[in-house]
Amino acid sequence: MRKISANYIFPVSSAPLKNGIIVLDDANAIIDVIDTGGKIKEIQNLQFYSGMIVPGFVDVFTLLSYPSFTKENFQEITLGDFFNNLKNKLTEFPKNADSFQRGINHLEAFGTVAAADFFPLEDNENRKKKSKVKFIDHDFSECALELPLKINSDSKSILLNQFVLELGKSFTPTENEYNRYCVGTGSLATHQKLSIFEEIKAVQELFPELSYFDLLSWATINGAKHLQLDDKIGSIEIGKTPGLNLLTKLDYTNKKLTKESELKVLL
Repeated sequence: MRKISANYIFPVSSAPLKNGIIVLDDANAIIDVIDTGGKIKEIQNLQFYSGMIVPGFVDVFTLLSYPSFTKENFQEITLGDFFNNLKNKLTEFPKNADSFQRGINHLEAFGTVAAADFFPLEDNENRKKKSKVKFIDHDFSECALELPLKINSDSKSILLNQFVLELGKSFTPTENEYNRYCVGTGSLATHQKLSIFEEIKAVQELFPELSYFDLLSWATINGAKHLQLDDKIGSIEIGKTPGLNLLTKLDYTNKKLTKESELKVLL
């Protein structure tokens, strides 16, 4: 059994807990979340961290099998009908098992616990099974995901990342759609890092009025609900195994991420 605490615990499903304590079993499932009222006490085997502990991230859009899919391809397709044309475009890109594994390594290293892999190749399945990341395979045949520059449905999730937002320059987040926003990355050619944390930092820079509580919800529970995994991950709640990330160098006064904000994967 492990007991972990920090300056703040942000369960996502509830308000942040100052000096809260997370208790985990040997399988890293949460068996208790303790509100100390902000008064931390010295407890045997308690691990305390400076910063804010949040759930593991959820990436709703990766192209692991197509690491050479570039930003230019992304722009060209998005100008038309992105999701309808993407699959045909991807047939032009070569397979690269080493790059595929590098993509998995990125997701693990940057605190992602679950990811949607679009147009997966069967010869990469064993690599995914060995990963700590839970992968959901998608081919868009039943994809409940839209782009912010072309919203046709009130029920689908909306994909946000820095390249999508560069294309949809007129896009501004609206509060009545906060529960629909999810965060994704892409390929190793569109991103130097397959890191949801870097994505939400970029979104914070574009929209400084957002709080890190909003952004972290989009990066965790919204994505978990989109992938129908919210009974297991996405928030720090009893019975879940969400993984834990520690965020440091935050602007606590204004509740913002900064360029200097850092991530450490705890679980």
